[in-house]
Amino acid sequence: MGLDECLTELLVQLGDHGLVAIVKMDGERERGRWTVLASGKPLDGKLVRWDGDNLDAGLSRVVAELQERVPGLLN
Repeated sequence: MGLDECLTELLVQLGDHGLVAIVKMDGERERGRWTVLASGKPLDGKLVRWDGDNLDAGLSRVVAELQERVPGLLN
């Protein structure tokens, strides 16, 4: 499965759990060009956010935190 398919599957699963997820690339920033964030009812009004230069690391960090906070996510 390619990165595009994996990312699509991840975003669909997050949506299926009532989460809103955004992956953003900001070409105007020199550092911290990637932003990954998730919010939604399962997070009780809070959000999970990461900014950095390594998208793989950011996705891993956000997904790990979401798995701790949202029961049954990505099982």
